[in-house]
Amino acid sequence: MRPADLAAAPGMSSAPTSAPVTAVVVTTGAGPYLSRTLDALADQTRHPVQVLLVDVGGPAGARAELDRAFAGVVGVRTAFAHVPARSFGEAVREGLARFAVGGGEPLPWVWLLHDDSAPAPDALAELVRAVNQAPSVVVAGAKQRTWTDPERLLEVGVRTTRSGRRVNDVEPGELDQGQHDGRTDVLGVGVAGALVRRDVWDELGGTDPALGAFGDGLDLSRRARLAGHRVVVVPSAVVRHAQAGFHGLRRGTVELVDLDGDGEPDAADPRRSFAARRRSLVHSRLVAAPVAGLPFVALAALVAAPLRALGQLAVSAPELAAAELSGGWTALARPGAVRRARSAARRTARLPRRTLWPLQASWREVWVAARDRRLTRTHTGSAGARASELELTELAGLARRRRTTLAAVMVALAVASVVALGGLLAPVLAGGRLSGGALAFATTTWDGLWAAATSGWVDSGLGAAGAADPLLRVLALPTAVLGGDLQLVVSVLLLGGVLLAGWSAWAASGAATRSVSTRAWAAVVWALAPPLLLAVSSGRLGAVVAHICLPMVALGLVRSLGVQRVDRVVSGLATVAVPSAEGEEAPEEPHPAVAHRSEPLSLDQAPVFGGRAPGRSVAALGGAALAGAVTVAGAPVLLAPLILVCVVVAVATGRRGLRVLLVPVPALVLLGPLLVEAAGRGLAGVRVLLAEPGLATTQTPAGALHRLLGVPTTVTDALVPSWVPAWVQMVWPVLAGGLVLVLAVFAFARGGRAARAVRVGWLVAAIGLASATAVAAVPAVRSADQVGPAWVGATVSLALLGLLTAGLVGADGVSARLAAHSFGWRQPVAAGLAVLAVVVVGISAGSWVWQMRSGSGLALQVSDSRVVPAVAQQAFAAPAGSRVLMMEAASDVDPVRWQLLRADGVLLIDQAASVSTSALVGPLTSDEVTDPDAATAEVQDLVATLAAGAGVDVSASLGALGVAHLQVPASAAEATGDDAADQARAVLVARLDATAGLERVTSGTTGTLWRVAAPAADAGRTVVTSWARLVDAGADPTALTTTATAVASDGSQIDTRLEAGDGDRVVVLAARAASGWHAWLDGTPLERSDVGWRQGFTVPAGASGRLEVRYIDPGRTPWLVAQGSVGLLAVLVALPLRRRRAGRG
Repeated sequence: MRPADLAAAPGMSSAPTSAPVTAVVVTTGAGPYLSRTLDALADQTRHPVQVLLVDVGGPAGARAELDRAFAGVVGVRTAFAHVPARSFGEAVREGLARFAVGGGEPLPWVWLLHDDSAPAPDALAELVRAVNQAPSVVVAGAKQRTWTDPERLLEVGVRTTRSGRRVNDVEPGELDQGQHDGRTDVLGVGVAGALVRRDVWDELGGTDPALGAFGDGLDLSRRARLAGHRVVVVPSAVVRHAQAGFHGLRRGTVELVDLDGDGEPDAADPRRSFAARRRSLVHSRLVAAPVAGLPFVALAALVAAPLRALGQLAVSAPELAAAELSGGWTALARPGAVRRARSAARRTARLPRRTLWPLQASWREVWVAARDRRLTRTHTGSAGARASELELTELAGLARRRRTTLAAVMVALAVASVVALGGLLAPVLAGGRLSGGALAFATTTWDGLWAAATSGWVDSGLGAAGAADPLLRVLALPTAVLGGDLQLVVSVLLLGGVLLAGWSAWAASGAATRSVSTRAWAAVVWALAPPLLLAVSSGRLGAVVAHICLPMVALGLVRSLGVQRVDRVVSGLATVAVPSAEGEEAPEEPHPAVAHRSEPLSLDQAPVFGGRAPGRSVAALGGAALAGAVTVAGAPVLLAPLILVCVVVAVATGRRGLRVLLVPVPALVLLGPLLVEAAGRGLAGVRVLLAEPGLATTQTPAGALHRLLGVPTTVTDALVPSWVPAWVQMVWPVLAGGLVLVLAVFAFARGGRAARAVRVGWLVAAIGLASATAVAAVPAVRSADQVGPAWVGATVSLALLGLLTAGLVGADGVSARLAAHSFGWRQPVAAGLAVLAVVVVGISAGSWVWQMRSGSGLALQVSDSRVVPAVAQQAFAAPAGSRVLMMEAASDVDPVRWQLLRADGVLLIDQAASVSTSALVGPLTSDEVTDPDAATAEVQDLVATLAAGAGVDVSASLGALGVAHLQVPASAAEATGDDAADQARAVLVARLDATAGLERVTSGTTGTLWRVAAPAADAGRTVVTSWARLVDAGADPTALTTTATAVASDGSQIDTRLEAGDGDRVVVLAARAASGWHAWLDGTPLERSDVGWRQGFTVPAGASGRLEVRYIDPGRTPWLVAQGSVGLLAVLVALPLRRRRAGRG
């Protein structure tokens, strides 16, 4: 059916030729819009017969405004009603009802007005003329323009798609040149300024109260059309609509201005009304859907809400993400309102839904409109907001200088890294494995890495239940991206740590200063800072990751608050008003964007180009949160300082800084399992957070003064040549830190907002130093027989970051300040300091490169050969899953050191602070170590027996530990010159050769290897050395007389076929018993069996089937869901996608 045919449709009614009108104005009190609307109503060329003002709440004074506006108007009856209504339609219905009770005449037409919709003088006359000419029209809407000057077009009727999506036929800021005046019949009109026939209003029951303030006009128009009536828009009738509800301007008394002329008030924030608009849209779709399609519409709305919320997060609109959820799901949670609205629409409908199709937009029209708007935004813009050719040239020059300087810094750092670490780089590129110091081998698959990071079981030695280091979770992502090569990720971070740290410092320093030379110096200072260089040389992977990411946390915090420095190029198109000299006149025609200012415009206030002016960035907040999580994963000791820093920043920046309190949330969730582990140990659990990822290694912290100057430890062999005098060795490492400290002290001279940034920088430094002092005071690391403090380098890095921030802020603009003074003492002093800064950095870089080339202080090494011979490595894999017992004698006096290996060397994934700190007990300042548990004691006793050469058969004891081979590493006497160690090794090898139950296999570059086997005198006995064994119930797993059967496993779990046997049997694992171990036989859980410290499960007599044994951490899934959800949200928020301008639909 064509729109023109609607007048002839059956059932349509006609109206009288005259149209007496009752104007109904709904207000929320005497707000900033009501007086203008009432004045416009009083100035009509055709007055309504009656004017009813309905006040739904708010301050008093609305009635006084009504009396004032119509004081001089003759022939118009006015009335006032206070109605506590919740929607516009309800207010109109209740107001008319009370008006009728009070003697008001029920006139044929009702003119609906919001208090923020001021009609043009001839608006009512044009509407009445339209309905008189077309008696079939029951709803006549007005053309809507903006409330503010200059006038812009808002709406000329409403169109939607069949799914209910509104089509914006009017561009934001579009001028009204009559281009839409040809419209008549439309799908809907807005109720603001709409003339509605009273009997139809009563028949339809007014607007749907569930819609609230949005979509009510479209719903009323749609039901009117389905009832057999016409709905038209009258372009000659104009209403200026403030859309206060849409723009979120109902609260307070905001004077609406539109200085940029885009048709939207400058104070507008449509995000405030987004939830209500979304709720109304979903409700209207549910009401309009056919019965058969209603479940699908509801399901689509249910699923779309979280998906749309994620999309809003991706464009850095978290407040709209929450509105998507609340708006969509709230509409679904009101089925009663949907049922009542559908019932009301069905009761008045006379025509089928297909009669609306000609008035609705197709998806092609929607796509074309969206494309046109996108092209318009791309190719047009305000002339006052575009840079001139001169400004573009200046911006291009700034960008070119930045790129050139950054490239020079990166090349310099890359050359220094290659020269210093070239001895490691070439073997790594050839396939060698990095290890040494605090770094264990990173040779593992991605599956192994993920299992270690999430299983809750640490496979070190005989295994133990405990939270994995959070760094493993962080390393899982780049490892997956790089094809599952964890070794490559570790090598890039350690060997490229200096380069990566320089890049992050360059990026972050740009928020404090735009001077490229100062940024270059800051990048080099940070890249060559002692905490990083010492961490690289000693293989402290976590500390390196933290040092790299700390500047990115700072950058994210600064940009999230919009306080970063930006390049400022003053527009040549603007008329910049500056304080005039005596005798000069100020410009007579200031730029329109500042025409409202009464004071002169300074250069800082002039239009600035080179990107948008600094504003608070939600994406930067997400970036800071992600960087903070990675930083804390590398150095859990920084969790508490990170929280304190965010609190300091929030307090320093006031209410707008409260958002930074969300930054630590991903870090807290990522460290959640570790925090639970620490909390379970009480005060002693603090050590879990102080220890760093990797092998436990002790170090001697530097004194407080050296930590203030950026040096974390007394061992500085990696920084200073040993041949220089002792006093030089003491001073050399602190020179660069001393310069940073001097700059930070001088920064206190800055005033204004810079002073606040300087104070925050010093507070961050204080937090870092206090944390370093706490770490240095707590013994938290046990390495061999030594107990000492954990690495303080990460906290010293934080302190250095704070001082460097304060120094950069203080040094920003120093060139301009020097230029403001005539040549004197200031210029030579500044030049001398600049030369000194460059020289100090150069000396620091040169000494580090020299030391690394000479190998002094470099604990990292590359292994291109096996640690364990190939014949023994075969037993690591399934079906045996066996281990190698590594024994090493340092001297005849010292006890033999031992390790249980399940792979070719000690693995990074088998290290965890939760396990390495478990033996440390007592007060935090105590270095007391608890007695070994039964599992460790059994191994120690066995090792002592082997070292003493007791001559007893050890095959059963070793087999019960899942040990298939025993190895003594090759002698290092040639490299170290330690003859005592060489002699001790020879004695140990001789004693092992004479030990029953060991059979020498080979002796070579990797050392001497023995196989665990029955002695010749007992050749008929089979020794089972598998990780999992099956023994008779009640048998001692370590006894020589115990008969055992190998159970196929990979050394960490079982999934195999088990045959039936006589009597009850026990599956015994060479692993510590823990509540997380579970076993099933054909899906039936097996009962646990007490086998001492070992984990055992009872297999009933005659039972057979598929045997499954694995460790299940009950908190694994909840933590993974929480970490994945928070991580995904942080990533979506951090995505640098541009937020779309809020539409009017």
